[in-house]
Amino acid sequence: MIYIKLNKFLQIVFILIPLIFYCCKKEKEGWILTFNDEFSGDTLNKNIWRTGFDWGQSSSGTNQTLLIDSAFNLKDGILHIKLNRDTVTGWVYDSNFNPVQKEYYYTAGMIQSAYSFSQLYGYFEIRSKTPLGSGFWLSFWLMSPNSWPPEIDIFEISGLEPNKMHIANHFLNKNDIPRQINASIYGPDFSNDFHIFAIEWNPKEIIWYLDNKKVYRTETCIPDERMYVIISSGLGGSNFSGSANNSTFLPNYFDIDYIRVYKKAN
Repeated sequence: MIYIKLNKFLQIVFILIPLIFYCCKKEKEGWILTFNDEFSGDTLNKNIWRTGFDWGQSSSGTNQTLLIDSAFNLKDGILHIKLNRDTVTGWVYDSNFNPVQKEYYYTAGMIQSAYSFSQLYGYFEIRSKTPLGSGFWLSFWLMSPNSWPPEIDIFEISGLEPNKMHIANHFLNKNDIPRQINASIYGPDFSNDFHIFAIEWNPKEIIWYLDNKKVYRTETCIPDERMYVIISSGLGGSNFSGSANNSTFLPNYFDIDYIRVYKKAN
């Protein structure tokens, strides 16, 4: 009887330990978790995420990519965003905000929280792995639901240079002309493994982090309005990413382990 009870107790302990670790790993000292997705389900949570921009399903930065709902696959706690070569027709708004049909040569996916979550200041974090190859453009960024700018680019990574993350703070100068503070941060090959990218944003500064280490800081024109989360992908059609060619392995995937947002505890 004692052996049976002890055996059952150990079974419960072994079940609870990973659950406790799972809960605790999201905690960050001095911060309160306000938004997260661990992608632990079978399908994308449409209560949190919208899968397109307000201007249509065209990828930001490249006009050759159509954003599609079938680009998402969740497995083993990872969101896999599929990028592929495919000639398709989709809708987008022109400069006069009229819907027009357009032919695209690639498909990809994006998620954004404009209609479910935005926040003024905080700590914004993602753990992700980017694809390698000419043509890929992967981004994690924040944007205001009211106007552009402001915009904060936590990272933009080209598959041509998988060890370089481009960061930026977009703002209006005193003459209401869009300007930006930007930098390029070199690190390991972000296509080889998962890495943690984050910013700390407060009224005085924005600090960028790579794998929990500070890599850049700015005090210039810090945004002072709520912003929402965007994770986007695209293929081809830009100097930044280059064009997909015969050496570009397709389909390929932008893999995301989690997205977490915190606010200061005090």
